[in-house]
Amino acid sequence: MKAESFPITVHPPSFFRDHHVQGRPIFAAVEAMERLAADTCRRFPGIDGRRLKDIRFDKFLYLDSPDPLPAFNQMKDQNDGSMRTTLATRFLSPGATITRTLEHASLALGGEWPAAAEPPLEAIASLAGICTAVDPARIYREMVPFGPAYRNISDPLLISADGALARVRSPQPLDPRHDLYLGSPYTLDAAFHAACVWCQRFRGTVAFPVSMDRRTIVNPTRMDQVYTARVVPVQTGQAPFVFDIFIYDDAGRLHEAVNGVHMRDISGGRTQPPHGFRQPTQVDPLAPFRQRLSGMVLIERDAVARFAATALSENEKRRLTPMAPDRARGYLSARLALKRLSRLLSGDGDGRQSREIETVAENGQAPQCPLADGTRTDCAVSHDRRFTIAVAADKPVGVDVEPLSEKPLGAMHLYMDADEQALANRPPLGRADGALRVWSAKEAAAKALKIELADSWERTKLVAVASRSSRLEIDGGKQQTAIHATIDGHLFTLLTVDGRP
Repeated sequence: MKAESFPITVHPPSFFRDHHVQGRPIFAAVEAMERLAADTCRRFPGIDGRRLKDIRFDKFLYLDSPDPLPAFNQMKDQNDGSMRTTLATRFLSPGATITRTLEHASLALGGEWPAAAEPPLEAIASLAGICTAVDPARIYREMVPFGPAYRNISDPLLISADGALARVRSPQPLDPRHDLYLGSPYTLDAAFHAACVWCQRFRGTVAFPVSMDRRTIVNPTRMDQVYTARVVPVQTGQAPFVFDIFIYDDAGRLHEAVNGVHMRDISGGRTQPPHGFRQPTQVDPLAPFRQRLSGMVLIERDAVARFAATALSENEKRRLTPMAPDRARGYLSARLALKRLSRLLSGDGDGRQSREIETVAENGQAPQCPLADGTRTDCAVSHDRRFTIAVAADKPVGVDVEPLSEKPLGAMHLYMDADEQALANRPPLGRADGALRVWSAKEAAAKALKIELADSWERTKLVAVASRSSRLEIDGGKQQTAIHATIDGHLFTLLTVDGRP
């Protein structure tokens, strides 16, 4: 068909005014997509309105008045078989007799394109790197100051350089609408907020969506459910910053995939992140580890999605089932870290499903890191109550992570001889920090040698203990160097063994 224009009326309920920019209420982007898709598919039922592409938000549609707002849906067939639909309003220029048209939002519906591509489950179900937890109350007080209807990140938001992991929902009490074509608009809107917080933390910019390449509704989200949104940075070197967003339920079913969300500052620099929130550029505390390794993955145990177990193999699931909750969290985070490590080392073109990457060795105890080409690399994994770390090297490797505490002091006589106790007590470390480094080095040695920890206590001897590195002998042989790093009150120790002891 040639271009046609159909009148529509925006009836803004009072809660729409909770969505505002610099004090002026605006028609939310998610509401504009809903209105265009629903209106177009009502007029042309043959169009699949749950596949949207080339979505643009060009001009704010202000809701300064609670009165119904006359608007238009401008439709035009595209050469690729899709239909372009645009939300527009008309106004008379002050002091003029010419009617002008403002295009506020537009998108294409239908047509043919490939199914939405999902990242591997183990990557979607976890965040790599050191995380920051941001309380929703702070988000909606200082960073995305919307009213109650649009405050829908429900739990502390977790962000790292790897992206964001958010629990998203519809407002409480529920929006009374039951006929929404694309599902609840609030879940995706809250995912946008998570991406906005990420930009404030890592780029020092208050950025909001200005366009999207593609949005696929696999299964419309419900008003009465809570979902997990995973925000994945795609291009964040300069504005517009680009993200992919995936929304899952707690069973691991994908509900929405949004590719190519372009975000930038829409305030002209007038809006800034909260003072002190931006993360300054810092030296990587684990950089010395990376220099000795072929690969490393760090995950925080809290930064694991509720559906993460769907990434496990059947064997891994059987082992998880009888575990108590705390042990299960550590086991699950270790499996995800090893799967991510396996995929990292395998490079591009790794087409394996997450469930096909078996991270438990045949003996049922040791970790393993099988590569896509069928080979295995030497690896190790460790976790404490916050961090999980998986490492791989071209030589025997062991790793350990421990919270800084005085706990190892109580068992010094078990894992240290008199000489080691004297080393551990030397300044400037102090007795507790020295003892923990001895303990951690022997833990790492046990993993590198693939022996029991008690055997490591007998077969290894520390000959030097220091803040950043310690030296040890294995079976009285060549001295090996264990390196240490601390992150937020946790000690990490890495040992790569030169030559088979």
